[in-house]
Amino acid sequence: MALLSVAKRKEYFKALGFGEYNKASILKFQKKYFIRKKDMDGLYGNDTDILLRHVWNVSKTKNFSPKEFICDCGGRYCTGYPTYMKDYQLANLQAIRNHWNRPMTITSGLRCRTRNARVGGIKNSLHLFGEATDFYMVGVTDTLAHRKSAIKWIKKLKRHHYTYGNGCNSVGGRPHAPYMGSALHTDSQ
Repeated sequence: MALLSVAKRKEYFKALGFGEYNKASILKFQKKYFIRKKDMDGLYGNDTDILLRHVWNVSKTKNFSPKEFICDCGGRYCTGYPTYMKDYQLANLQAIRNHWNRPMTITSGLRCRTRNARVGGIKNSLHLFGEATDFYMVGVTDTLAHRKSAIKWIKKLKRHHYTYGNGCNSVGGRPHAPYMGSALHTDSQ
């Protein structure tokens, strides 16, 4: 993937409140979001490009912040943003949030390959590509009956691919997934 054009970088930096696009504003941006000090160098490379795409896409939502989707490896294996959340996945999450008008807790967003392997994720998990999210919503995902009802609505969303939780999924199965607790996984393509 090619880096964003300099014109796009300038546009995004200004719109996101980081001012003019220069080394100082790049460093300020990196310090705001990156976890590891070694990633904060004021230089615009692949990792900063991914981060900028992520922050830009999340900024177009009403209720989410970029850090809600950070890889939970804690900077151990990646910058925290091994990829960026895709706009269509974010649009579906916002639609879910709007429909139930309740706060949504993101339990898993972006994942680097190492973290994905350590949590037992499938080899090509859509978390690796910014197309999947696990979340919890009080009164929406906390019981099997609620999860089934939520999935019935969620699977009608544009670009919906698959949703599951402990005991139910969007294709009529009943997966045994106690590791999900009361959360749902949903992804888009």
